[in-house]
Amino acid sequence: LKQFLPYRCNSLAEQISISLSRIYVDKFGISVAGWRILVTLAEYGELQAKEVARLTNMDKVRVSRAVATMSDNKLLERRVCDSDSRVTILCLNSAGKALYQRIAPEALAWEAELLIPLSKSEQRSLAQILDKLEGRLEQMSEAAPS
Repeated sequence: LKQFLPYRCNSLAEQISISLSRIYVDKFGISVAGWRILVTLAEYGELQAKEVARLTNMDKVRVSRAVATMSDNKLLERRVCDSDSRVTILCLNSAGKALYQRIAPEALAWEAELLIPLSKSEQRSLAQILDKLEGRLEQMSEAAPS
């Protein structure tokens, strides 16, 4: 099991998430789900909740709860889509953008600290390997029967 790639990747991802969350949970009071939504909206701008769920790999219920909390904390805005009144569009407001600007440098510093054992060449190789695996998974999911 310790050599099974899915197990190792999942375990590493969980350890990374827990370690990184100490920054935004403890220091800034935002949840893991809230951080994922914050960074996704900062990257993409306006999105539907279902797009946020897909991009963050979180289920719709978790996204909905985090969005409600972020809305209550006045970090994002929701508006009805012009073309479909059943759809809500999410975007960060000025407070959400400001929070992202405060957390992002610390998250990037944390990432740099994590990557210290890897040379620059190894870091580039890791990024290339991850890109290849993500691409292969996309191919496999397209080829899989529905």
